[in-house]
Amino acid sequence: MTENNDVISDLDRLVIEGDHLNVWNTKMAKRIRRWYGRGIRDEFVVHFIETKVKKALRKQAFAGTPFLPPKLDRGNHQFGRTLDNRIIWIMKQWLNAHILTVANTGSGKTNASKVRVVGIAPTVPGCWLFDLRKTEYRRLRSIFKMIGLDLKIIRGRMLKINPLFVPLHVDPIDYASTIADILVRVLNLPPRASNLLRTTIIQLYSKYGVLEGHSEATPTMFHLYEAVRTNRNANAQARQAVLDSLETLLISMGPEILGYHQGWDIQKLAQQHLVIELTGLPEMGKDLILSTFLTSEFTSRIAAGLSNVPLSLWAAFDEAQRLFSRKKETDSYGGNPLVDLAGLVRGVGIGLEISVLKTIDLSPSIPSLTSTKIMGRCGSMNDYVAAGRFMGLNQEQVNWAAHHLTPGTFIGQVGEGNWRYPFVFRVPMIDAMVRELISNSEADQTLPEGVNDQVIQAKISRKRLT
Repeated sequence: MTENNDVISDLDRLVIEGDHLNVWNTKMAKRIRRWYGRGIRDEFVVHFIETKVKKALRKQAFAGTPFLPPKLDRGNHQFGRTLDNRIIWIMKQWLNAHILTVANTGSGKTNASKVRVVGIAPTVPGCWLFDLRKTEYRRLRSIFKMIGLDLKIIRGRMLKINPLFVPLHVDPIDYASTIADILVRVLNLPPRASNLLRTTIIQLYSKYGVLEGHSEATPTMFHLYEAVRTNRNANAQARQAVLDSLETLLISMGPEILGYHQGWDIQKLAQQHLVIELTGLPEMGKDLILSTFLTSEFTSRIAAGLSNVPLSLWAAFDEAQRLFSRKKETDSYGGNPLVDLAGLVRGVGIGLEISVLKTIDLSPSIPSLTSTKIMGRCGSMNDYVAAGRFMGLNQEQVNWAAHHLTPGTFIGQVGEGNWRYPFVFRVPMIDAMVRELISNSEADQTLPEGVNDQVIQAKISRKRLT
């Protein structure tokens, strides 16, 4: 067999390098490349190829990075800027396939998320910005005012929701199965508890007239607890597991959040720009709230027949390490409901941005479910290697990232379009535009108008739990 070195000439290698560098980007260059592919090797073609490719190689050598300059100059969303200050454009619709950002504290990832939100928000009906550990997104309120948008701030203890409330367009029987599976995973219950929860929820729906369309009397999580507690015919192990977990959840969340026959209309909230701060809530409570929001909106859109529609709801999760951890999948009987939802919502116009500090505990499903990847300054070489593997970086690029990334500078790879190579980009500091800080009392005054008008509170006593 003939060796490749005897077959591929130096000129062939230049052409291959030109393909890699994407130098055939003009009409003349494309024509010359076609001629070469057809065997034309005259003096003009050879000179053109040598000049074009060597010029590109020289430019890359003096660029200071082992990354190609991105050929992303068309689109309707500004993704960032190159090191030489050129704007990087992508199509907003690409964000339907989600973003994963890996960067440690102080890298500028939250600032980059804010910049992204400001670019997306004017073009979509709804934004859900989940602050899981801090209160960073509320600082965007003044900037939203500048662009003519009203950003509402909801602190976790101000929420009024009912996870059992059947979303718009959804059949109650179908939703009973869906929410039962979600609760099994959120509460970390054994699989046999799913049947107990599903049958109990359907019985409650029948008792309260939900099956006939009387949503104003939807049973609450407290009613679910009581129904399981008084069901002496249920499997003892499953029953006790449900009671133990539900009791912990209901005591920590209280009727102030969960004690409503009809809570806030999540489908209406999906049409607004909201900061939802879950700081201080128990981890199980955060899981329930996030799963309720995403499941309700997702099932409603599916029931309405939506599929492969334009981006209409952007949901960003800051400091989401624990939510999407590998440990939650291995410790939970049913797996992580949020990871499953991340894979399901892609086609119904809901885009997710997931920001994590490190890769070591990240669910292995998340890199596969997020098409666009971003790496910022990380805390260890292991994180650079793992994040680089998600993005297809070579060793030289990983080493460059470990020694050159600074706050506000990132390596990105977009999930769609013709340019799939990783590239270096910068994001400006948006906090410099913030002129006011918002207190909790001021935040509470921004609650969405009308959300409490349809709320129907249930008569719940904490004493019934004990």
